[in-house]
Amino acid sequence: MNKIISIRDAFGRAIANEGKKNKKILAISIDLKGACKLSYFFKDFPNRSFEVGIAEANAIGIATGLSFDGFRPFVASFGSFLTGKNTEIRNSICYNNASVVVVGTHCGLIGSDGATQSALQDLSIMRSMPYFEVFQPCTPLDTKEIIKYVCKSKKPTYLRIARNEIPEFLNKNYKFKIGIPNEIIKGKKKLIISSGAMVYNCFKAIKELKKSNYGLLNISSIKPLNIKSLISKLKNYNKVITVEDHSVEGGLGSIISEVIAENNLNIKLKNHGLKNGFIDSDIPDNLEKEYSMDVKSLKKIFLNF
Repeated sequence: MNKIISIRDAFGRAIANEGKKNKKILAISIDLKGACKLSYFFKDFPNRSFEVGIAEANAIGIATGLSFDGFRPFVASFGSFLTGKNTEIRNSICYNNASVVVVGTHCGLIGSDGATQSALQDLSIMRSMPYFEVFQPCTPLDTKEIIKYVCKSKKPTYLRIARNEIPEFLNKNYKFKIGIPNEIIKGKKKLIISSGAMVYNCFKAIKELKKSNYGLLNISSIKPLNIKSLISKLKNYNKVITVEDHSVEGGLGSIISEVIAENNLNIKLKNHGLKNGFIDSDIPDNLEKEYSMDVKSLKKIFLNF
């Protein structure tokens, strides 16, 4: 049986592997290469790795400058810290349409690091950034596939990387397709839509319910999102529930709400996510229970809607 690894660990291994194929890939750490798993890349490619210390704004400027010389820099820190540098991202990366990858780790219900370290509003910030593509993998395989695409791309990119350890439950032949939602379970009446670490909890909840009327849609490509493909899936259901470890304001639920409203779809919608504010500091299992993101809570929510 394969060892269960975290999505952040899968990211670190994937970028190091892609670094063997592409010498233009660089890594920029903000005193968190161990936590963000850039340590794999630093070990294999010391001459393409840069430690700038606790200086997020400088890191973004350095990454932008390096991109002007044809490099593909990955700058990584906790998502709450990096996306907080809104001005630098907007005026350096966006304005110049620079080929920089911003990697935000420790997003969602991260555990004992605490409220200030947990990114809960990062998707709402980054999906509004001009020219940016935004991705959130749900498993180690999904992470590996997305990194392959991102390393070949030259577009400004935000990667939302969870700390959670997730068993691989996607088909071994799974391939990431930009913009295309991935239907993991085909259902009949209720569609569960999720992204990132919460997809696995939704998957387990549906399996435990043992009912064929629940479908599960994973959206790893937050932006761009193929609206035509999404609508074709939505039209097969009369009820939709979104589940996300992010604020309900501006995240996945907002995206689905916009699509349903703008296309006049006759679908009843429930957005289940985190309310406006901060989370407590506790182990992930307890946090999932507190914010109704655990399997038991999700089963109840699915049944009662």
